[in-house]
Amino acid sequence: MQLNVDTHLSYGQQTESTMSMQTFHDVEQQESRKQGLLFVLSAPSGTGKDTVIAALKASGIDFHVVISVTTRAARPGESEGNPYYFVNQQTFDQMVAQDALLEHALVHGNWYGQPLQQVKDHLQAGRDVILKIDVQGAATVRRKLPNAVFIFLMPDSIEELESRLLNRHTETDAERIRRLNDARTELAQRDHYDYTVINRQGQIDEAVKQIRAIMLAEHCRTHPRYVTM
Repeated sequence: MQLNVDTHLSYGQQTESTMSMQTFHDVEQQESRKQGLLFVLSAPSGTGKDTVIAALKASGIDFHVVISVTTRAARPGESEGNPYYFVNQQTFDQMVAQDALLEHALVHGNWYGQPLQQVKDHLQAGRDVILKIDVQGAATVRRKLPNAVFIFLMPDSIEELESRLLNRHTETDAERIRRLNDARTELAQRDHYDYTVINRQGQIDEAVKQIRAIMLAEHCRTHPRYVTM
């Protein structure tokens, strides 16, 4: 069953109130857990997932965001490891052949993959891991690791998404149209996720609060959803 956190704020507010004096570290100690939890975050391009993750990190939660490898060219301001490891097609193909990727997919004409060892290392160290992947990649992870927690981040509307894509000035008109069409397809897949969070324009703090509530709730399960790798 999917929980739309946007319509369950009372739960999130109650959680935040009752746990206001307790940190995620405290919860982890109470669990005496042996590994972290795996959270899969998907969102249409332009929804603000990178901004949300950065704000979530700044809020004080300790987690690792998997750095993907990609064959796409780096954009201005990007560098190796920020936000991706940039590789050529030959290197990417070698990683696939060596089963070094948890999943890989062709997105907007470029290949993206999640390094398997990177995920394992952080989970086994007891640290939560966030996989930032598209719906295609999430479907693969769901088949392989059904115990992962799946969160879908979405915009207010397609119109709002188009405005965001226009304002960031990183796509041509043709690319923007393609991304909007892809977004419509991706939005139709949100029912396959455990949670839906709406990142409304100018309300990023609310989206972060909701994701914090999700993470805390998952830690408070009697039987946390640990993945087996």
